[in-house]
Amino acid sequence: MKRVLIVCVLICCARFATAQSSWQYGRIESVKKSVTSSTKAWVVNTPLAEDQTQYTIAVHVQDRIIIGNYDLLPTQSEPPPEWGPGYAVQFEVSNDSLYLRSSTGSLRLHVTQRKTAGPMEPITAEEKKRLAELDAPPQSLIGFSKSGENQAVAPEPAPQPPPVPSAPSTGTVTVRSTPFLSEVFVDGDSMGYTPAKIALAPGKHSVRVEKAGYRPWTKEMTITVGSELTLDATLEKK
Repeated sequence: MKRVLIVCVLICCARFATAQSSWQYGRIESVKKSVTSSTKAWVVNTPLAEDQTQYTIAVHVQDRIIIGNYDLLPTQSEPPPEWGPGYAVQFEVSNDSLYLRSSTGSLRLHVTQRKTAGPMEPITAEEKKRLAELDAPPQSLIGFSKSGENQAVAPEPAPQPPPVPSAPSTGTVTVRSTPFLSEVFVDGDSMGYTPAKIALAPGKHSVRVEKAGYRPWTKEMTITVGSELTLDATLEKK
């Protein structure tokens, strides 16, 4: 009877451990940043604008793409700069939340879209090794001893030099419009409402500004690294 009970306990523990290991492999497909300016207050007829930053991150998972939004708050960190197209990460989906993690950082996204795609490029052995370190148990304390005995204190790690700021890899475009609060689309993706400050990768982009009751306004433009452009869109009534 005891043996049967022990076997049942071991089976339950194994199932529980399997259920907890729900992290899977994926690859970053794209990371897009949009900055929307909104009026926070008025001082002597002068609007005080406040920038709201949102990241839209697409992750390639097997034969589908999962897209989620991440609203950057003042107390939160931006996505790691290493998260470029093809970067290997671990992911977990729970209801409408998408959790991403890697050796460089982790984020929680709000899922906005799921779509089918071609097969994901397989994760290499080196990438699996790097991601497996996220689940490794912490190392035991060196020099730990019982109370009353001599204890060896581990040396403090040497201070690391501050990281060198990376060079900019995008350009920005500020979109303003008449009328106010028109929706901005870049390459077909919604980037919020005017006035909007948007970071874009170098290359050609198509900007479209729309508002109900008005004809759409479009503009083709070329972004270079570090460029700062401004577009003023005047929409005509239908």
